[in-house]
Amino acid sequence: MDITKSLCCHRLCLTNALSCPHCGKHFQPGSLAAKAVAENTVFHRKTYAAFLVAFLILPPLLFLIQTQLHGLR
Repeated sequence: MDITKSLCCHRLCLTNALSCPHCGKHFQPGSLAAKAVAENTVFHRKTYAAFLVAFLILPPLLFLIQTQLHGLR
């Protein structure tokens, strides 16, 4: 069972719940599961982008800056 935020009150709720345990609003079957999948997709994209910047783009850029500064001396 996964946990995501409720569509109505944005409090934590199980993805297979038929209604919000906090405010009682009823959900369409699968709507919370679809929201959880979408949130996970966004999280994975942000993580991948952060990895690219931190480990693939930033080190070569810092190396170029260092070699340029060393060449000016």
